[in-house]
Amino acid sequence: MEKLKYEIMFPIEGNNLINVSNSILKAMDAKILHKSLKSLDKQLLQNKYKNIVLLLYDGLGTKVLDRFLPKESFLQKNKICDITSVFPSTTVAATTSVLTGQAPSEHGWLGWDMFFKDDDETVSVYMNVKKDTNIPAKHVVKERPEMKYKTILDRINEETSNDAYFAWPFDEKYPCNTLEEISKRICDLCIKPNKKFIYAYYNNPDKILHQEGFESIEVKNEIFNINDMTEKLYNKLPAETVLIVIADHGHIECKYKTISENKELFNMLERTIALEPRACSIKLKQKINKNDFKEKFIKEYGNNFLLYSKEEVIKKELFGNKIKNSIVIDNIGDFIAIATKDISLRYDEKGKTFKTYHAGITRDEMEIPLIVLKK
Repeated sequence: MEKLKYEIMFPIEGNNLINVSNSILKAMDAKILHKSLKSLDKQLLQNKYKNIVLLLYDGLGTKVLDRFLPKESFLQKNKICDITSVFPSTTVAATTSVLTGQAPSEHGWLGWDMFFKDDDETVSVYMNVKKDTNIPAKHVVKERPEMKYKTILDRINEETSNDAYFAWPFDEKYPCNTLEEISKRICDLCIKPNKKFIYAYYNNPDKILHQEGFESIEVKNEIFNINDMTEKLYNKLPAETVLIVIADHGHIECKYKTISENKELFNMLERTIALEPRACSIKLKQKINKNDFKEKFIKEYGNNFLLYSKEEVIKKELFGNKIKNSIVIDNIGDFIAIATKDISLRYDEKGKTFKTYHAGITRDEMEIPLIVLKK
């Protein structure tokens, strides 16, 4: 059997999700926070659009798109280029970068499970429970000062005479959970008189990929449905509208190793690993020799993970160019282990497993499409 080959891909400066959001800020006359994306600027500046719609399909990376949709499909033929996600290539970090126009090093939302020093607990941040349990966290994550952020929608509404709206499940007044609801909300907003930006989010194919894997008919049907529904939405949109379609990350089929099975390594850890199974934050007990741990970790997992010390993580700017949030330092720990192949890492047997995952630095996870549909 031929051995699978995996290509490593880090975020590309000037050609990633952060730059997409800054192109939107620029087009909406708001102050930009980072460089804008040249390829998108060119598209947006060709016309003075009344409506700019950004539709994010969770998990619809380039490799996922290529695997299921032929080149003549609606989404494929309207792709203008590929860009990269941020690190970690996961929903918590990537969608927050889209929403803020900032790097994870700035907004602080790094991964599914994050360590909060003041409470000495690792929390699944979206669920607001202690990792691998149903026990509520001591504090609501989104209400913590270090986890609060301003969205690009806030900036557009505050800094300009233009408007910005959501079309997603988390809007208290207009929750949109299905593609039909999202499409209707977008169309209703587009007929409003003022110039506007609309951010839309749909949680598939990510959710179904995790559960069913690449080989399932459910995943194939969902991706074909996404393609067809996007085309139907485009056909309903009024003139002077541009629809930008992106993903937050891709997916990779994966297997799991459990660190508790290596008693020597496991006993060196101060607490559970944090962030993601493919981008693991590791904190050692105080008296453990870091070089000793590194040597043993590489011997056990070095074929599947890169291991960076805290100092290397900061120097390489893995989470972004300048760490402006203390929560980032707390969550680097002593090391970050980054998946480079198809292996993911669990702390112990309580950790969940999915058929496909993301957060590592393979091209499958990092590369995402930029699709632009103009009317």
